[in-house]
Amino acid sequence: MGIQGAEGDGKLVAIYARSAADDEAGTACRDQVRRARGLIKPPVRAAVYADPGRSGLDAYRPGLLRLRADARRRSLCCVIVRDLPRLARSATLLESILRELREAGVDIRVIDEERRNE
Repeated sequence: MGIQGAEGDGKLVAIYARSAADDEAGTACRDQVRRARGLIKPPVRAAVYADPGRSGLDAYRPGLLRLRADARRRSLCCVIVRDLPRLARSATLLESILRELREAGVDIRVIDEERRNE
């Protein structure tokens, strides 16, 4: 599943991490980011969007809002996320986010899904 040079096409790869039960040090989100970074091969550039300690039911998480804004600006080529519930715990919110990303031409890479398919 590695993400390499041409895929970025000058755009950023977004890494999104969220954990409602993150500790003060943010270790759960940090682990998600570390796993995602392991998939990115130079010279692809990545931007991290994280919402430690935030509920997946909250549509107004700062990291998620930044991610959606950058997608609308078409500055992202894809989003890497550990699993879809990191993006949203509500089916309605998740559907809205996925539709918005697709309309902006942003691919979604789900680490846990792709590992099961290997």
